[in-house]
Amino acid sequence: MKTKLFLALAVAVLLGACAREGKVIEFPLIGASNTMDLVLEKVELTDSATVLTVRGFQQPNYWIKIPSYTHLVSQGVQYKLLESKGLEIDKELYMPEDGDSCFTLLFEPLPKNATSFDYIESDAENDWKIYDIDLTGKRDANKPEGLPEELQRSPKPEGEIPQYAYEMGDVTINVHLLGYREGSVTNMRIPIKSLLEKEKSVHIDIDPKTGKGTATFHQYGTGLVIPMIFGEGHESFFVAPGDSIDLFVNLACINRSMRYYYGGIIEIPAIKGGWTKGSRYDALNNLPVAALEYLQWVGDAISLDFRYDMTADEYTDLVIRIYKEQCNLIDEQPYHAWYKEKVKASSITPFLLVDLIEDERLLVESEESTRFDFSIGVDPILPHHFRKVMAHMDTSSPWFLLSLYNNYIVEEAKRIEVLREDKLLRELAFASNAVMEAYNGQLTDSVMQLLHQMDNPFYAAMCEDIINRTREAIATSSRDLTHVEDIAPEVLLDAIIAPHKGKVVLVDFWNTWCGPCRNAIKAIEPYKTGELAGENLVWVYIANETSPINTYTETIPSIKGIHYRVNDTQWDYLTKRFNITGIPSYVLVDKEGNYTLRNDLRNHSKMVSTLKEELEK
Repeated sequence: MKTKLFLALAVAVLLGACAREGKVIEFPLIGASNTMDLVLEKVELTDSATVLTVRGFQQPNYWIKIPSYTHLVSQGVQYKLLESKGLEIDKELYMPEDGDSCFTLLFEPLPKNATSFDYIESDAENDWKIYDIDLTGKRDANKPEGLPEELQRSPKPEGEIPQYAYEMGDVTINVHLLGYREGSVTNMRIPIKSLLEKEKSVHIDIDPKTGKGTATFHQYGTGLVIPMIFGEGHESFFVAPGDSIDLFVNLACINRSMRYYYGGIIEIPAIKGGWTKGSRYDALNNLPVAALEYLQWVGDAISLDFRYDMTADEYTDLVIRIYKEQCNLIDEQPYHAWYKEKVKASSITPFLLVDLIEDERLLVESEESTRFDFSIGVDPILPHHFRKVMAHMDTSSPWFLLSLYNNYIVEEAKRIEVLREDKLLRELAFASNAVMEAYNGQLTDSVMQLLHQMDNPFYAAMCEDIINRTREAIATSSRDLTHVEDIAPEVLLDAIIAPHKGKVVLVDFWNTWCGPCRNAIKAIEPYKTGELAGENLVWVYIANETSPINTYTETIPSIKGIHYRVNDTQWDYLTKRFNITGIPSYVLVDKEGNYTLRNDLRNHSKMVSTLKEELEK
């Protein structure tokens, strides 16, 4: 009788019958989480159950699973999982093509005086955990515990606008995770965007008890760092060579968005992602959340309303009009002049310039496209249209150089002639090419001479420093590099595998700048001397020349296996041969020498079990 009554109540809850009587918290604030795969859309508290409406995210055709031992914890007491709707407990839920699935979980009812709870899959390190899920309905989490008092006050910019730092030197970042729960985060990745370098990454081990970690890296010019936890970052911070800073990361910001689309737009309060102490850019890094909201709004507000029946003149006039309108809007806002200039130069200018570049490409190439009906004709954007737009934009502004888009515009300056007419962009485009050649040991004396002839001595000094560091890295590397540049792409993999006939070979396509690659390698490394130890399993790692040679040689000694750094032609052939569209990707070679692309091995448990099966054959 009791069982029947409970089931009836459970069904009623699932159908929403109890929602009117219970307390409902939509998109509750959370403290820390070790997963980006789950988003809590709603918590319903009733006398019969605690109901979680959950949205699961994963790659299309990949699966998630909610095990029966999943539970809630509040005030030190566990509350069991009872029922589910939209998925079957203990069974894989495969994601549709959009990688998005919604389901409902019913747990035992929480006590009426509970103010928060934790969602726990298990105590295992990698099992899902979401901590400090708020039940009070509070919306302010901008001043988390552990944030120094001086950072809780809004900064007041003083003096001149910080300039782009044409300098080089070490940067030390001391990370403090606010809202940290023991063991919830064990490592993090910090991508670093720079004006002249392709993105690089720094990996930081987090103390499992304190939530703190430290990293030191060499930096060229001002860098834009983006703390990434579980593949997600919500705010960026500027650093300059010579900085030694404390970076406070607000874990409540992780797994949340400014907006979430579900049955319409649901506004979610902005939560500041972090603060810095000790950087010359502290005033900018520590903008109050209200200003951050406005910056986000500015980016969202720009709409060019491009139509394919526009003439190039009409489109150019549209870009200029939008630029002027946005600048006027910014001038009307109650923020410090620094911030206004920053938004104009680092957001509005590059945004519109990028759009112009992209639409130029679209307009010129559109006749070959079949996605749209171009029977109305296309009027290409010409150099004088670019000149007309750029006459309104100051690319020498320090804020333009600090822009998120600077790398893109510098890269495009190599392609679009009119952009190269800008002296600064021309020099930056040339220097960025030279930097990549320096990293790969290919910089010629003639290019170096041209760098020395430029007004800014930083470009030549940077390249010379990179060359010296690259030579030192190669000379001091504890492992000889395996050279394969003379092997034809068509036979390269066969040549790599040939010495290991009769063995199982796992080929890992990766690069040093790839955070998921590095994390996957780190996670599997202990198995090489544990469950998967033995001479019949060979680990092969293939990277390409986008991995700077000095970073590469510093990284591979800690990775047990055979390493190859291939050229662009070889990489392109291999990725096309196996239809590799992203990394990490894995090719499994069995004892008979058969090749199979196995990206399901991105799941580490699957990788271990599969390799064991192959070894036993």
